[in-house]
Formats: sequence, structure tokens, C-alpha cells
Amino acid sequence: MTRSICLSSPRVVLVLIVLLCAAASMPAIAQMDLSVVAITAPANGCALSATENVTVRIFNYGSSLPPGTSFMLTYTINAGGPITELAMLPSTFLSHGSLAYTFTTQANLFSSGSYIFAATVSIAGDINPGNDAYNGYTVVNSAPSVGGAISLPPAASSGTLTLTGNTGVVQQWEESDDGGQRWFALSNATTTQAFANLRAAAIFRARVVNGSCAEAVSSTAVVTP
Repeated sequence: MTRSICLSSPRVVLVLIVLLCAAASMPAIAQMDLSVVAITAPANGCALSATENVTVRIFNYGSSLPPGTSFMLTYTINAGGPITELAMLPSTFLSHGSLAYTFTTQANLFSSGSYIFAATVSIAGDINPGNDAYNGYTVVNSAPSVGGAISLPPAASSGTLTLTGNTGVVQQWEESDDGGQRWFALSNATTTQAFANLRAAAIFRARVVNGSCAEAVSSTAVVTP
């Protein structure tokens, strides 16, 4: 025997209202979705150290997270061994907010060269793990600029000077005809500098820059015709 329920019954309507009110009063289920959106430190530099801070920026695409919420953060350098730390929120991490985290384990960037960083955040229940990581952040550590030395040709009124032992790129050559009191820029950014038709002694030097490092000046060369 099949029994039908009439929705017009006051009793049924009351039950539906109670159920709807109960559903409306239930708290929303938190949506976990954190993402590393940037690596802000270290930056390109000159003569970086073995103790460089690594700082990442995390964005909360999910629900606000209460104080005490913990998650894992990891960074790697040149796809090497991971550095993983447990982070705990000291205060509420608002939905669609961001925060910076500096790892306690610093990066060794002592040797000059390029370093490729990657960073990842991981939280239990993450609904979108595809956006957890930030990859391909490159930091260049430049060795200090070295001016180098200029080799002298035999005494002559014309010839070519050659710069050797420099670290970095030649910015320009300079020439002085008054013993170094005044210097005149020569439009030349190579490691050789020609001179011609000298009538008196002249002094030459080169300015060199490597990466983001400060400029260096080569030794001087006195050319006597």
C-alpha cells in the first residue's frame, strides 16, 4: 500500500521549514587553497653570501584561516635537495589576503653564477594543489668587477693596447694627455684600444663593470711615441 504526503499539510510544511532553517544555520565548510605567488628574496647582487634570506609571498585563495593553522613550505635551489619548514599562523589569514614568509634556513649563494629557485606551499585539504608552487625564479650572483691590466706595445706613435685579467665588460676606454689630470672618454667597449699619430706621451685606462657590481678601473698604461 503506497501512502502519499500532501505538501499542503501544515505538519509537512513545518518540517520543511525546520530543515531549511537548520541547513541555513550550518557553518560553511572551509575551502583550503594556498598558493606561493612570488619569491621576493634574495635578489640579484654582487658578491652574495652563504647566508642569504629566502622570502616567499603566499596568497590565500580559499577561506579565512584561524590563528594556529599550520602548513608546510619548501624551497629548492637548482632542483637540489628541498628545504622544508612548518609554518604556523600567528593571526587570522584572511581570504584573498597575502603574507610573506622568510625561511629560517638561509641559502648559500657564495659562489658566483645563476641560481634557480622554486617554492611550494602545502596545506591539508587543499582543493587546488595545482597552484601550490612558484618555479623559475632566477638569482644572479656576480663576482666583483676587476679592471685588469693593459699590455703595452713597443714605443710608437701608433699601435694597439690590450686589456687582460679583467672581470666584467668594458664600458669605455679613457685617454689623458696631461698626466692624468683630465680624462677623455673613448667610444670603445672592447678589450683592445687603437691609438695613432701620438705626438706626446698619453695615458690610457679602461672602465669595467661585472653584472650589478660596482665599476672597476684598470691599471694605466703610458704610451710614449
